Amino acid sequence: HRDLHSFPTRRSSDLVALLSVAVAVSAVGSHPSFAKFAVEKRVVLEGDITPPQAPSSWKRVGPATKALVKVIVAVTQKNKDVLKEAVDQVSDPSHERYGKHLSMQEVTDLVAPEAEDVALVQKWLRAYGAVKVEVRGNGDFVHASVPVLMAQRMLGCQFHAYRHVTSKKLIVKTTMLYSVPASVAEVVDFIAGPMHFPTENAGPIRIDSLGYTDPNVTPDMLRERYNLTTMGSGTQSNNSMTVAEFQGQYYEPSDLVQFFQTYVANSTADNVTEVVGTNNPALPGIEAELDIQYIMGVAPNIPTWFWSNSGDDFWTDLTDWCSQISSTPDAPLVHSVSYGDQAAGISGSLQDRINTEFQKFGVRGMSIIFASGDSGTGCDLCIHYEPSFPATSPYVTSVGATHFLDGGVGPEGAVDEFSSGGGFSWHFDQPSYQAAAVASYMANAPELPDPIMWNKNGRGTPDVSALGWGFEVIVGGGTSNVGGTSAAAPTFSAVIALLNEERLLSGGAPLGFLNPWIYNASAVPGAFYDVTVGSNPDGCCGKGFQCAVGWDPITGVGTPNYAELVDRKSVV
Repeated sequence: HRDLHSFPTRRSSDLVALLSVAVAVSAVGSHPSFAKFAVEKRVVLEGDITPPQAPSSWKRVGPATKALVKVIVAVTQKNKDVLKEAVDQVSDPSHERYGKHLSMQEVTDLVAPEAEDVALVQKWLRAYGAVKVEVRGNGDFVHASVPVLMAQRMLGCQFHAYRHVTSKKLIVKTTMLYSVPASVAEVVDFIAGPMHFPTENAGPIRIDSLGYTDPNVTPDMLRERYNLTTMGSGTQSNNSMTVAEFQGQYYEPSDLVQFFQTYVANSTADNVTEVVGTNNPALPGIEAELDIQYIMGVAPNIPTWFWSNSGDDFWTDLTDWCSQISSTPDAPLVHSVSYGDQAAGISGSLQDRINTEFQKFGVRGMSIIFASGDSGTGCDLCIHYEPSFPATSPYVTSVGATHFLDGGVGPEGAVDEFSSGGGFSWHFDQPSYQAAAVASYMANAPELPDPIMWNKNGRGTPDVSALGWGFEVIVGGGTSNVGGTSAAAPTFSAVIALLNEERLLSGGAPLGFLNPWIYNASAVPGAFYDVTVGSNPDGCCGKGFQCAVGWDPITGVGTPNYAELVDRKSVV
């Protein structure tokens, strides 16, 4: 799991005061709307977070004067209550609307902002010299590039140029909270692009450098453990799966061929169906190689996409990714994402809007699956636990990691070589679909942590788990042994893609948003292997949570038993 670390600073009353009165802007410029927007009262959109500092690897080299600042404006949608009701109904196995998903156009008709709101945002951007102003998604994202000196006036903040100490890459960012005119604030949720820095992370854990002697896990071992009785027929053209990659993670096709030849018995289905965005085979990344090799190795005949975003920072990439999926009518049914952030500092407005995007995907029949994180309970300045977002969104499926207890294919426990992410959100309330499972854990769990450290009423993660330790990966023609919830997420995603194929073959609908189905299915004996051994301590905040019978905030309801899930029509 590629944990994305924030770099918070203390709140500054001087800064907030400065932004409340905004930067003085003279009414100049040729656009007739400039004067109106320049003198209008301003509002701080990101007022519920502290602005990020630059990581130590990015050195400020001076004021920015010539760059273009790329922005994505999330325009406030309509009918969000109707959308939530719809996704809840089509995802509930007991509801009469179960499986009756909406099309992309139907989602657009439901949530697209009012035309005058979008026009106002476009007018505001163009008043400050924006170019390439495009409306994307379901008509609810406006993309643009703004000259940096005008962007400073437009957003009421100062931009600077930063250079990476080793790669020498140059970027333009602000470490101030941005503000917008009051009329714009009324129709905008947040703006991606100005604030967040590139992430500093190492990807999955390199086991081969740590001296462990765990078994070398391969797709065939995973298929044996999870009773995968099919490799998929590949006959269902409307079935597909994808991995999402961010910030320069690419795969090498020849590595994928070698991986299949070495580790995937009786299959040569080693071609990616479609690449969205860019892929640079000359720069293969261990995260991307792990993701694509294992989602395809476990379900080799399911059409697979490689979805790549390579922008300056994860949160802008994530927003762009949501915009792209929203405007792709044939987007894959299963999305595996091994990225997230187990640190504080992401605004509530961004979390809420991204959560709404996941609702849009679920109502269309897509399953969005996120790794739960590799840092145990997470820690916010050693004050309280901080589980990973977006894994804490109530409308994604969060996957924890396990390992074999006896050194070979068999019973599993929570990984103890690292701490699998899990816990309870401070931002999202506990959804009804998991209420009974969480209540049972609270009543029976051994040694619950100090209640001041976590939010017992929050959304609990993970929902499920899968093996995540000892995976053999081909990178640049060589073999690496890795682990992390990054390995668990594509493994579980492949199982769901195979279940989707069986449903489609019988004329049914894809599983879509999984969580109501998961918690319903977990009540069926044998549908999931319960994981009762292990914990997820954080190095800063203590011992974390303990595994228990049933759901727990380390391994969820357990790992999947495909044979049982596919045979019991009441479960599937």
